[in-house]
Amino acid sequence: MANRAFSMRNFGEYLRHYRVNNSDPNMRTQIQVAERLRIDPKKVSKVECGDIEPDIALAAEWCIALEWYEGCDLLSHAYGLDPLGLVPVDPALNQNVSETLHNLRRQLRQALAAVEELIDDEPVSNRAAMRGTYQLTTEAKHHIKEVADVIPAIKSYLYAADREDRAEMREIGQMWNVEALTEQVAMPRIDELAPVLVVR
Repeated sequence: MANRAFSMRNFGEYLRHYRVNNSDPNMRTQIQVAERLRIDPKKVSKVECGDIEPDIALAAEWCIALEWYEGCDLLSHAYGLDPLGLVPVDPALNQNVSETLHNLRRQLRQALAAVEELIDDEPVSNRAAMRGTYQLTTEAKHHIKEVADVIPAIKSYLYAADREDRAEMREIGQMWNVEALTEQVAMPRIDELAPVLVVR
């Protein structure tokens, strides 16, 4: 975790900050948080003081209870769960639906332009990859980064929409899950996985 921008070292301080400054008056005391999480209030105090570190499942539940969704992103970053290792976006930028929609549109336009460039380069890149001579150029890296920019932009919009009660993220996620399962694009269950032959 040494190479990451954030670690779990001061995670409890973040939890305290987002509890004390919570927009929901029913989530501002340690007792209220403890009741929501079904844990001892002393544990809330110890975590916030940095005396103990919560397990990742409790930490994620805690972040969601506080509506500090960026905390889940911080957990993903700190524990290396995100393959891209993206740092969380400042929660102050994830509060206004209109602003996040404009940012999302800008990021999508830039990503689409980058995708067009990548597609134009693909015939040459694909031949080089098949020959084992492909080298990632600085220009291609920039295009790929433009595509990656869409991920935090989408999260920012969804977080803001949820905070303004203009969308329920869990409901949207459930809708996507049902569609993904119906259309068989969700990850298969272990008993559905086809054997993969490894060519050596």
